[in-house]
Amino acid sequence: MNQIKRFTTLLVVAVIGITAGFAQSFDVTGPLPADNNFKIGKLENGLTYYIRHATNPAGRAEFFIVHNVGSLQENDNQRGLAHFLEHMAFNGTKNFPKKQLLEYFGSIGVKFGANINAYTSMERTVYNISAVPVQRGVVIDSALLALHDWSHYISCEPAEVEAERGVVREEWRRGDDARTRMMKGITRFEQSGSRFAQRDVIGLPEIINTFTRETLVDYYHKWYRPDLQAVIVVGDIDVADIEKRIIERFSTIPKVENGAVRESYSIPVNNKPIVGFHTDPESKALSVRMTIKIPHLSAAKRHTTEALYDELIRNLFLDMFKIRCQVALEGTDSLTKALIPVFGNISYASGTFTTTSLPVNNKSTLNALKAVFIEVERVKQHGFEQDELDPALIRVKKQWDGFHKRVAKPKNEDYVSAAVEHFTRNNPLLNIDGYFGLSKELLNKITLEDVNSAISKIITDQNRVIIFAIPESDKIYLPTEDDVLSLLDEVQNTPLEKFIPVSDKEISLLKEIAPGKISKTKALTSKDLNIKYEKQLDSATEWTLENGARVIWKESYGGSDKSIRMRAFRNGGYALPQSIRETKILEQFLSRFSVNGLNKNDRTKWSTKKGVSVSSGIGYRSNEFSGTFTNVKEAEDMFRLLYLHFTDVSVDDRELRNFKTQLLKGLSTDKGETNSFRDSVNKLRFAVNPTHFKLDSAYINSITADMLMQLYSNQFMNPVGYTFVFSGPMEASKGKELTEKYIASIKSSKYNAPKLSYKEATVKDGEVELRYKAKNMLSTKAEVTRTYHGKTEYSAENNLMAKFITYILRDRYMKSIREERGGTYHVGVTGEITKYPKTLCKFTIEFDTDPALVTDLLEVVQMEIEKLVKSGPTEKEMKEIKLYLSKVYQDQKDDPAWVSIITNAIIGEQDLKLEEKKLLDKMNSADIHKFATSIFNAGNRMTFVFEPEM
Repeated sequence: MNQIKRFTTLLVVAVIGITAGFAQSFDVTGPLPADNNFKIGKLENGLTYYIRHATNPAGRAEFFIVHNVGSLQENDNQRGLAHFLEHMAFNGTKNFPKKQLLEYFGSIGVKFGANINAYTSMERTVYNISAVPVQRGVVIDSALLALHDWSHYISCEPAEVEAERGVVREEWRRGDDARTRMMKGITRFEQSGSRFAQRDVIGLPEIINTFTRETLVDYYHKWYRPDLQAVIVVGDIDVADIEKRIIERFSTIPKVENGAVRESYSIPVNNKPIVGFHTDPESKALSVRMTIKIPHLSAAKRHTTEALYDELIRNLFLDMFKIRCQVALEGTDSLTKALIPVFGNISYASGTFTTTSLPVNNKSTLNALKAVFIEVERVKQHGFEQDELDPALIRVKKQWDGFHKRVAKPKNEDYVSAAVEHFTRNNPLLNIDGYFGLSKELLNKITLEDVNSAISKIITDQNRVIIFAIPESDKIYLPTEDDVLSLLDEVQNTPLEKFIPVSDKEISLLKEIAPGKISKTKALTSKDLNIKYEKQLDSATEWTLENGARVIWKESYGGSDKSIRMRAFRNGGYALPQSIRETKILEQFLSRFSVNGLNKNDRTKWSTKKGVSVSSGIGYRSNEFSGTFTNVKEAEDMFRLLYLHFTDVSVDDRELRNFKTQLLKGLSTDKGETNSFRDSVNKLRFAVNPTHFKLDSAYINSITADMLMQLYSNQFMNPVGYTFVFSGPMEASKGKELTEKYIASIKSSKYNAPKLSYKEATVKDGEVELRYKAKNMLSTKAEVTRTYHGKTEYSAENNLMAKFITYILRDRYMKSIREERGGTYHVGVTGEITKYPKTLCKFTIEFDTDPALVTDLLEVVQMEIEKLVKSGPTEKEMKEIKLYLSKVYQDQKDDPAWVSIITNAIIGEQDLKLEEKKLLDKMNSADIHKFATSIFNAGNRMTFVFEPEM
């Protein structure tokens, strides 16, 4: 189960309150546009239900039950039991003993993990059965019966409780690493003095290992009750019918009289800044941050226009503040390497505004913090300027247009997310078109006074939390708390210069472009490109250009985001005869090149404002460009930017200086045990790995602008041999005009296709094993990777058989390693077929576990492989996987990724997934048995274990 699962839907409005207390330039008290298509009701026992008809995908429905309780409701002797109880829901209920719930739904193609899951957070626990085929009433009844049992009838059988301890213990161990410890440490400082700081969803190992069943059941019966629960059903269903079934099924659950009060917890105000220091012996990261806690809007105001207005004000504030942070990094005397501002939340209790600074080195953490103080104080003292707001409004409007397009066709699960937020946090259920229509109105009315009036609500002297997170070895360089507070006082009492806005730089063409010519036009079909796919390649045109390039235009109108996508490629990349080292340097510098005089930051601002993007890349066998534009109006801007990537590229001296400094710093940084392990793995895994090498300081210092320009010119500034593939909702006739003007016009020069020398890493054959003992680690987990590989044919049939084997092994390891032995939380299994440098099928098995269990669990891994080789798949396994994949294929989006399909076909690496649907019924256990035997009996097995020295 997911420990925490975050919904990222835009159907949920933010609730930070930053505009209360001053007069806006217009009324914001009216209600937000509501989604009135939800049927909401409450049973006499207190249970709430939400039902909505939706058809994305059609023929499916989502069944959720939400418990408005989480780890915050635990007593001290129950730390972790909210999450543990979530696990027990899958280990037996009144009507689904043992594993019968998972077995039943698996039999109809609804898989545990992918479709059946749950998550526990501080405030709520949510269970789901998703993508359920709802053509049969018995399936609907079974899904509701499962929710019914999760409401009140989880068995918590003693034997199952004992068996699950090991699983949850290993889930805790899975998060025992430097990054997780750092994030938890930072969070505890931000939540200081609150209930939130005293609770952690995963809990305490000592409690997980020793609690009694009675303690678990006490939490269960106290908090899992109808008045704190909601059933949510969204999908291709009859609303009245589902309501009737819910009333019949859930009304039998007894009402709890005088139930315990569910408290809402707050974050205390701190008048003096809290200063925290988090160090970790395994961490290699340096960061300093200041968080300012911001009260949320009241429950009533969350349903008014003020909530959206606040969100837009925050978007504008953040956009302008980010630009200031970028400017602060310019020049040789910058106090920090990076300034990263974000808005966030502490659960339902508080909003946050955080600015993170990355120190130049381990001795400059106080300087890095000073950079934060200065930019925050500068905004507080002077506010923003109109010349900052005008371009910010353009960028934010474009951003919200993009949001609207992305959620124009909400999925069933998006509506569920909104209902979960409505039930647990009283956030509004929004009408999408009305909400985004209102956002446009508000963005047209917001003034500079509105934004500047909100600054005092965002940047306050109260509620500040300052946190240093550094490696243990660098703690000798940390300032004291007094140093930090003195610096803050100094900056706050220093009159700072006003920020002088710099106008956004624009793309400009110095002279009119004379269009080039198309020498040949051809209508393309799937047969021309050998595309084996049920959807035919129609409305596709190929233009051969006189300058040696070609363009393929595929009209496609089924996508939800309405974007036009582009990919261009030519043989080359690391396969060119030049030095691999030079190619690597070019690849690392690509995003730093200036285009038409615009550096990376300027180009990002221009691209965001225009709604377009173009970037270059280098692969093992090709040079590439990729790009997007979101509508026909923006098409010419994207084509101009693409043209300039071929014709007007330069190296900025500051970018080159920073690039070399960064590379040199990397040479002197202690890479730590993790990177040492990875280097050892690379040496053992590959027989040939030409791209794995280390730079030296002499070479780095020798890098010049002329060298980089020569490398770029060789790979990217001659159109000969490039193929450009476009796909999206735009007529080929319009694409033709732009192609002639901006691609056919690129000047070409003589190009002799070089003899390519392919340099992909070649995997070793045979048996390889490494157990790496890492020193000075706090982590108590071993990270285990086992791979098997063998030669095979690059075919769709083999790829689908590899997929079947992947699902079979996942399920078998779930039972043998997780459930029977409690040896790990999750066993990851992946299977893939690669064409280059040689065609192989490779299976990878990965899991974290107690170092003491590594040897035994690796034996189980091998045992399951040998059982599969000996006996093959069972008919039950074959049936369930076919049902699941059949459902997946039916739910796939209508508009294929034609740019990728066409590109892969041209380079000879067909997308093998395209034929899966028509091959599915042909899959049989005998063929899969034979295929598995050929791979696992090839004698190629690698085992890598990274574990602490005990």
